[in-house]
Amino acid sequence: MIASIKRKINSQTGESITETLVALLIAALALVMLAGAMSASTNIVLRSREKLKSYYDENEKDSGIVKKASKDNSGIISISEEGVMLQSISVYYFKNDVIGKMPVVSYKEEK
Repeated sequence: MIASIKRKINSQTGESITETLVALLIAALALVMLAGAMSASTNIVLRSREKLKSYYDENEKDSGIVKKASKDNSGIISISEEGVMLQSISVYYFKNDVIGKMPVVSYKEEK
């Protein structure tokens, strides 16, 4: 094996045009497949963000949580079930981070 590699390196003959074209074809196909994989992964990420947003929106709507915010980062969270008010809690809220366009918020009960 090593002897054939040394012979190939020392020989004066080059690669044939067919071998070169096949190598270029393989490289071009690899690049096209890479672009397709990137496009598919981008679409998957966008669809998953849309599904998560709709999930969180539905979850918030179904839980009966209503936020009434004021300028000083305080508000009231009202918890209700089937139109019946269960509890109202005065809270401070803090924006921690943003995921996509949705803020991640923490709440602390006012005392």
